[in-house]
Amino acid sequence: MLFRLYTHWRGAYSGIPTTIWLLSMVSLINRCGAMVIAFLTVYLHKELGFDIRQTGYVTGCFGAGALLGAYVGGRLTDRWGYYHVQLWSLVLNGLILLLLMVLRDFWALCATVFVMSVVSEAFRPANSVAISKHCSPENRTRSISLYRMSVNLGWAVAPALGGPLAKMGWNYLFWADGLTCLLAALLLIRWLKPQKEEKKEEQEEKKTETTTQVSAYRDRTYLTFVIFTLIGALVFMQILWTVPVFFAEAYQWDTAKIGLVSALNGLLVFLVEMPMIYQIEGRRHGLDYVRLGLVLYAAAYLAFVFPPGGLITALVFTLAISFGEMFVMPFSSNFAFSRASKQGNQGQYMALYTMAYSLANIIAPLFGTQVIAAWGFDTLWYMLAGLAMVTWVGFGLLKRQTAHA
Repeated sequence: MLFRLYTHWRGAYSGIPTTIWLLSMVSLINRCGAMVIAFLTVYLHKELGFDIRQTGYVTGCFGAGALLGAYVGGRLTDRWGYYHVQLWSLVLNGLILLLLMVLRDFWALCATVFVMSVVSEAFRPANSVAISKHCSPENRTRSISLYRMSVNLGWAVAPALGGPLAKMGWNYLFWADGLTCLLAALLLIRWLKPQKEEKKEEQEEKKTETTTQVSAYRDRTYLTFVIFTLIGALVFMQILWTVPVFFAEAYQWDTAKIGLVSALNGLLVFLVEMPMIYQIEGRRHGLDYVRLGLVLYAAAYLAFVFPPGGLITALVFTLAISFGEMFVMPFSSNFAFSRASKQGNQGQYMALYTMAYSLANIIAPLFGTQVIAAWGFDTLWYMLAGLAMVTWVGFGLLKRQTAHA
């Protein structure tokens, strides 16, 4: 029995290129320091005394910066290559985080959070290009899952460490976050291939490219996919923006307890996603798994409405949202990659996919906090469950459309 489990785990991780492992390790180190984002709403609301609407505006600036950063990052990647964009994103993000800890003015925080988000989000298109260049269609979904596993392990570590650090003093949080960004930059310099080799690869690809490229903005099927991805991301991202505030307000939890419960999400994804993907990939259409994940999203938020509440409800929510994420994100990412590979113009396709999540980062905190301020938490949970099911219907229609294409 134990040998079979070991063999399954070994098979799940075999065949993934070394560069994907190195990129994932850099992301792991970087995400281990993602403590400020994990506690940003709590920091603004509890420590700086901002009301719930002001908190929503500051976090909305983070989303606006993410949208611009995704666009700028894609353009800069085309010009400079994925190595330099990733490197400077990490370095500048680390320095901005150290600046952020001394700011108290509302408008200064809005501006700095916006710039920080532009810089940090520029990393994602460059990183997506790096991953796509070093994996094959056969191991693409597992390569995406490995990268996501590193990100989620970082998210498990970040709140678990960030909660106690915030309890000791919020400055410890900013120092830890900033320094881990700089450490990730040093590892990128050490591990990723030289930029000259990257440029040679790009030139060779341009010489051998024979397919006619299709604009992502004219691909109606893909645009439909991006719209429903945006709605699903808006639902999921409340785990970052409003759920921690709910734990603090409704359950009266301190940052340490919030951090430990939040860390369970990343830990579950780290432990389960890769073996699960290895087991189920290819058995059904990828969008079937995405739809299953959306049902779990809806169930997760509805758990907050019913008794018993407290720790048991928080654990039910975390289990449902985590398994939902494991079904939605790797298979939707693979749909985007495969669509881009068929149509050409991969950078444009992946930029649109990234921008869907960036736009969700703008809408999610504003939507969540304003609904809470106007009608309360329960109304927000019902609305999120409804949006998840609307997206479930949308992806069902999209599956039929692609099946007949």
